[in-house]
Amino acid sequence: MISRFSRFIAHHRQGFNWSISELARRSELTAPEISRLEAGVRTPTLRHVKGIAQAFSSVNGETSYNEWVGQLVDLGEAARKDARKADRLGSTRKEEVG
Repeated sequence: MISRFSRFIAHHRQGFNWSISELARRSELTAPEISRLEAGVRTPTLRHVKGIAQAFSSVNGETSYNEWVGQLVDLGEAARKDARKADRLGSTRKEEVG
């Protein structure tokens, strides 16, 4: 499931004209991690949020690191809640079938 977090980082990465590899390098994450985050396959952690915020704040002087962290944490929490909800729905469906 593509979350707002996933769309947010993809949108800003593309807005900076960065490849996934470039964002990975700047955020000290791996390209597969960035790819999975953008695809909504990976739920973001605080390490992901901090790395991406560091990368984005290094370019955009108008938005500080703390502002990026705040936005990303809010979106990341929503993504985590959505993932937990999807897990619960999947478990319920398995019980109904089984």
